[in-house]
Amino acid sequence: MIPVFERSLIVESSVRTMPLLGNPGTAFDLRPERLLPSGLKVRRGCLDPVFSVQRSIGSRPMRRLSATDMPATLAASTCVLVFAMCFFSLGSMTRYLASRALKRQTNVLARGLREAVTGTRHELEQLPPIEALNCPNGTSDVLAQRAFDNPYVRWIGIRQAGEMICRSGVVNRDPGPSADVHPIDDVWSVELMDDKPGVVYLIQRRGNVEYIAIPETMLFDFESSIDCPQCVTYQVDVTQPDFQVKLGDWNRVVLHQTEEAIVGRTRAKLTVGVLQRYIDQLQFEGRILAAGMSAIVALTLSFMLYGLLMRQTSVASLMRQGLRQNEFLPYYQPIVDGRDGSVLGAEAVARWYRRGKMVPPGQFVPFAEENGLIGPITEQIVKKVLTDLKDLGWVGTNRYISINAEPDQVVKTDFCQSLVKQLIDSGIPGRNIAVEITERRQLTNLAEARSRLLCLADAGIDIKIDDAGTGFGGFSYVQELPVSTLKIDKMFVDTLRTEGDAKRPVLDAIIHFARASGLSTIAEGVETNEQVDYLVKAGVHAIQGYVYSRPMSAEKLVSWMKEHEMETPGMIIGSR
Repeated sequence: MIPVFERSLIVESSVRTMPLLGNPGTAFDLRPERLLPSGLKVRRGCLDPVFSVQRSIGSRPMRRLSATDMPATLAASTCVLVFAMCFFSLGSMTRYLASRALKRQTNVLARGLREAVTGTRHELEQLPPIEALNCPNGTSDVLAQRAFDNPYVRWIGIRQAGEMICRSGVVNRDPGPSADVHPIDDVWSVELMDDKPGVVYLIQRRGNVEYIAIPETMLFDFESSIDCPQCVTYQVDVTQPDFQVKLGDWNRVVLHQTEEAIVGRTRAKLTVGVLQRYIDQLQFEGRILAAGMSAIVALTLSFMLYGLLMRQTSVASLMRQGLRQNEFLPYYQPIVDGRDGSVLGAEAVARWYRRGKMVPPGQFVPFAEENGLIGPITEQIVKKVLTDLKDLGWVGTNRYISINAEPDQVVKTDFCQSLVKQLIDSGIPGRNIAVEITERRQLTNLAEARSRLLCLADAGIDIKIDDAGTGFGGFSYVQELPVSTLKIDKMFVDTLRTEGDAKRPVLDAIIHFARASGLSTIAEGVETNEQVDYLVKAGVHAIQGYVYSRPMSAEKLVSWMKEHEMETPGMIIGSR
C-alpha cells in the first residue's frame, strides 16, 4: 500500500469580510457556511485555521537540507571530524608499537637463553681433563680460545676443592666463596653471587673438579641495539632448581613481556620490563601510525557517506524536478461489489511517471519522506484526484476515491483540515472521498487523531482502517476513532489459497469483529474468483485486487469501466 499524504501551505485569514477594491460599500462574504457546497457539513472550528489562500507547488519554497544539498562538503567535514576523533581517541600508538617491539625482543631473548644454556652445557661437556689444559699461571689459552669461538660462552673456569685453578682469561669473573648454589642434579648446578647481579654460573661436577661457565646471553646486554641505555630490566624465574635472577629497577617499569624457556628438566620464565624512555623513543613512529589508522577510518566513512548522500541527493533532485513538471500522478485500483460486479469506488495510489517510464513507489516514497517532499507530492496527487473525480462523473454519486494517509500526517500536519478545504474549493461532496489510515505505523496521540478525523467525518468523508490486523493499532482504533470501514489485508486474504492455513481463523475473526461492530469491510489483494466467492459468502462484499484490475491511470479506468459494464450485465446501475 503506497501512502499518500497531503500538506498545504496556507496563509491564514483573520477576517470574515473584505471590502471590494474601489467600492467601499461592497464586501465579499468569506464566512465558511456561505461558501460550502450543498450537503457538505463541517464541524465548527475545522476550517478556521485553514480557510485561506493556498499557494501552488511551483511557488512553494523547498526545505533546504545540508546533508543532501552539499554532499561533498558534508563528506569532507565528516572526514575531518572523524579523523580528529579517531586520532585523539587513539592518541599516540607509541605504547602499541613499544609493546610489539618488546614482545618480539623478549621472544628473541628467550630463544637466546635456551640456546645459550644448551650451548654452554655442550661446551662444558666437551672440555678436556684438567691435565690437558696447560694452566701454568692460572690461565689457559685453550680455554680462552674455546670461549672466544663459542658465541654462547663468555667465560670458562675450573675449580678444584673450592679453589680456582684455571680460567679462560685474566678478567676476574671467578665465583666467590659466598655464592648461592642451586643444584639441578648430581652433576649440574647453578651459582649466583650478590655482588655480581645478572651473572649466572653453570657448573658441571667431575669428581672433585668443577667446570664452570658463564652463558653469554645471561648478561642481557642488548641495550646498545635499541639505543636506550639503562631503560631495560630483566627477571628470570627458574624452577628445578628454584631461583630468581633480577636485574634493573623494577619500580619504574611501565611495560613488560614474559616468555617461557625450557631446557631439559629446567623451566624458566624470562620477563623483560622497560622504563618510559623505551616507549618515548618510538613517539614519532607511534603518531605516524595513529594518523594513518585515523585517516583510513575517516576516508572510508566519508566515502560511504558521500555515496549515500549522492544517491539521496540525486533522487531528491529528480523528485523536485518531477514536482515542477507535474510527473506525480494517481493510479486507481477499482473496488467492486463481489455480488453483482458493480463498481463502488477506487483507491488512489501514488505513481511517478518520469521520461516515459514508471518509477516503482518503493524507489521514491522513502526518499520523499526523508527529504520533506511527501507534502508537495501529496498535494499534487490530491489535486489530480479531485479533478479525476469530476472527469469520471462520480461527483454527487455514491462512488468514491480513497486517499491513503499515515498516522503522523493525520496528527502532526494540517492534512485533515486542508482536505476539507480543498473539497469546499472544488465543490465536491465529502462522500466522494475516503481516507485510509494505515495500521503499519502507530498513532501516537489517539485523542488528537480523533479530533482531527472528526472534521473529516463531519464533512461526510468515510474513514477506513487500512491493513487491518497487521500493525500497531489493532482494533483499538475502532473504539477511539470515527472509523466506518475495515480493509482486510492481502496477508489474510491469501490464506484462502491453501486449505488449513493457520491464519484462516484470523481472517474469519476480523470479518466477525467487523460485523459485530457494525463496520463495513473491504478485502484487498483478491486474485481469484474462489476467493471472491468465499468472501462474499462470509459477508465481505467490497472486493479490491487483481481479480478485477491492477492500478491504472484515470483514462484507463474510464475505458475499463465501460468494458466492465458490458461484461457485467447484472451490474446494479443504481450503485452510481
